[in-house]
Amino acid sequence: MDPIMVKTEEIREWSNEYRLIQPEAVRNMTTSMRSTGQLQPLILLKNDEGYHIIDGIKRYRSALELGLSELQSVVFEVDVVMAKAMILHYNRHSSSLTMYEQGLIVHSLIHDHSMCQREVAKALRQSHSWVCRRLSLIEKLLPEVQDALRMGSITVSHGRELVKLPRGNQQRALEVVIQEGLTSRECAIVVEKLLKSLGSEGEAYVYGHAREVIRGVLQGDKIHDSRLSDHGNRLLKARELLRLQVNILGGVLQSEHTVQLPSEQKAMVLPPMNELVAPMERLTGIIHKTLQSYER
Repeated sequence: MDPIMVKTEEIREWSNEYRLIQPEAVRNMTTSMRSTGQLQPLILLKNDEGYHIIDGIKRYRSALELGLSELQSVVFEVDVVMAKAMILHYNRHSSSLTMYEQGLIVHSLIHDHSMCQREVAKALRQSHSWVCRRLSLIEKLLPEVQDALRMGSITVSHGRELVKLPRGNQQRALEVVIQEGLTSRECAIVVEKLLKSLGSEGEAYVYGHAREVIRGVLQGDKIHDSRLSDHGNRLLKARELLRLQVNILGGVLQSEHTVQLPSEQKAMVLPPMNELVAPMERLTGIIHKTLQSYER
């Protein structure tokens, strides 16, 4: 289909509901169009209400910034379901649509157009499992997390990690991610630790000491000295990990949250702490004996 020129003032941002367009990406497009002009046409849906963008939002916003009066466009007159499928089609090879954006389109087709998952898979030429994964991402993410994604406060990679948490835990985890400025890798570490400690005292510790938890995991991965043998490195790593865990346990025990625990919970978790005393005493003896043999 041959492109035509369409007046910029007649174009509407119809598909931005399903896109995460960051300001930096628009600035880069503006710089490109200022120096080389419009290299690719917009893809537009035409109906009784005018022209609506299927593909080319960054080009359109850059055109507004540059004051262009018209844009080269390829125009289609199709139904809305087909137009939404075309958003995916025109971004399939460039991989510019994130999994979250794909999920928004899948969710819209199912909930706005009463399509079943298999119908969506057929319309988008994707597998049923592909549709399920993207729908799950949208339905399991707390609205606050989705808002943070749209505003650019977190990335889609953060979202893929946060969705692993129960919805009731996503809000607080999101706050930690934003307040601490966690990378997606650091977010993954926090989420993994939370999943292992949900409902326990350790959960509060992870929320309150995210950086310490991350540092401990990363140090555990990096504890290695090339001058040592395999056994020497095992000894080194065991020592450092034990020191970290002792510090963590000491911090949790001295926390005000421990003092505020209901008496029935204290009865459940504190007396068993005595079980640690004997092993620690044995370990202390082993350490002293090993050091004495070394000093001889």
